[in-house]
Parts: sequence; C-alpha cells; structure tokens
Amino acid sequence: MSGRLDETTARLRAVRSARATALTLVLAIGALASVTVAAGAAPTGDAPADQPAVGVFHPTFVDSSRPSPASTTQPAAAERTLDTTIAFPTKAKRPLPLVLLAHGSNGNPDKFDELIDHWAQAGYVVVAPLFPRSSDVGGNIVGDYVEQPADLSFVLDRVLGENGNRSSPLHRRIDPKRIGLAGLSLGGFTTYGEVFNSCCRDDRIDAAILMSAVLGPFPGGEYDFRSTPTLLVHGDADGLYEQSTMAYPQLAPPKWFVTLHGGEHATPFEDDPAPGDELVRTVTTAFWDRYLKGERRAGARIVDAVDADPTLATLQRELRAPAS
Repeated sequence: MSGRLDETTARLRAVRSARATALTLVLAIGALASVTVAAGAAPTGDAPADQPAVGVFHPTFVDSSRPSPASTTQPAAAERTLDTTIAFPTKAKRPLPLVLLAHGSNGNPDKFDELIDHWAQAGYVVVAPLFPRSSDVGGNIVGDYVEQPADLSFVLDRVLGENGNRSSPLHRRIDPKRIGLAGLSLGGFTTYGEVFNSCCRDDRIDAAILMSAVLGPFPGGEYDFRSTPTLLVHGDADGLYEQSTMAYPQLAPPKWFVTLHGGEHATPFEDDPAPGDELVRTVTTAFWDRYLKGERRAGARIVDAVDADPTLATLQRELRAPAS
C-alpha cells in the first residue's frame, strides 16, 4: 500500500512541478511582450516589377467546438474566432508549400508583414491566424497557449479545405504534403506543442522554425523530439535565450540553431528594424526551401549567410544522428 501512495505522491509532485514550470514561463513571456479584404473576396497586392506579386486576404474561421475565456478586452465566447492573414504569390503555376505562422504574446500577424511578404515572394502560401486571447486585441491571456495548437490545426483544416473550393483565392494553390510551422515566443511554445507533444501533435507538419521560442509543458501531454527538421533562431540578448540553448540538445537531427549576437526577443522577427532582419529572412527562407521544397543546396545558403558576418550570428547544426 505504501508503494502505491509513494507512486501517487510522486505523480502529484510531477504534475505540480509541470504546472509551476508552465506558470513561470508564461509570466516570463508576458513580461517580455509588453492590406485587408473580406473573406472570399479577391486578394490584393502589388509588387515591384522585379518581384513576384503577392496577394493577401483575410478570412475569418470560427471553431464552434471550443470556447474562448473572458479577458480584459473581450467577453467570454462559446467559440474561438480566428481572423487569419493569408499571403501567396499570385502568378504561381503549380501548388505551393504552406507555412503557418504563430504570433507571440500580445502579438498580431500584422507585426510580421515583412517576413510574411518575403516568404510569399519566395513561393509559399503563408497562413497567420490571430489567436483569440493571446493577441494585442484579444486581451493577452498568455495561459490560453494550451488551446493554440488546436487553433492551428483547425485553421489548417479550413485552409486545406479552401484548396478544393473553386470560388476561393486558394483554389489549387496549396501542396498539402509540404507544410511548415513557425512560431515566435509564445507562438514558439505553441509550435513545440503542435510538432512534438502528444497533447496536440499534428503529423501534417513537415518542418518547424522556432523564433525566440519557449519550451514548456502542456497539460496531459509528453514530448517526443522525433526527427522533424527544426531551425531555432534566438538572440543572446534575450532573457529567454537559454530556453533555446536547453532545447537544442533535446531535438533530433536534422536541426539548426542560429544565435543572433545582441539580438532581442521579438525585433529580429517582427517589422521593427533590427540588425538581424535580413539574416532572419535569408536563413528562414533557405530552411523552408531545404525541407519543404527539397532544395539540397539551400542548406549551404544558411551556412553562407551566417558565415558572412560572424559578429552578427553563429550557427550550430546536426544533420544526421551520430553513428551508434
């Protein structure tokens, strides 16, 4: 009998420890996070003559199966409403890889206009939902991260459904077998859950980018760091930088880790100007090219971009598991 009590006590302590860890990370994230078209309408977007035209539209997807809690700016709701930004090159002649983008605490897809545009010009359909409660308009309930992997999977379901809809701007534009997911900060926390945690893993994700990401527990789930190609990008001036230094050894190859020297938490990724902006756009696009388009030479572009200025960034990578 005492053995069972000891086992039960140990489990309770583990649960409490996981909850405490999650709360600590949530509080840390919260401290750091201090062209529109109606759904179904034709996309808009102009580009210079030497760049692909990018169309952008903003559908709203509503998941009526899960509620949204009340926040300081929003009442409780019986559903989860996901206003979504979608960008894509308008003149593509074949189905393209899809990239999901998860914003951070107090975030918004409109803080990523430059990165979204760059990925779309490079030949990707980019899908960035506004999370119902962790955004700058939703009340920034950081603890709602536990629902966000399901938000991403729901949006992915709906967008892939649009791929077969003749009246949709996305009709036949998406290759459903080539899907990536990128997340910043709390969106990175969400990405870890979506890709690696049994709570909410979505096996459709083929590659992941974690930007200033936090690794923490999800209720009822366990991590399995299988070999999904992963790129970590994190600035060493960020107070949460050690989150990536601790996560990187746990990931299975192929994995890449770019450290931005002097890089802060969000500015290298959002539209605010930062020294690492161009590097981030280059390495993230090359990573997608390598693992979603299968361009083997794209890995060398990551190396070359980082090596071009060692004062700006350094690179770690492990592309194959060590021989046993």
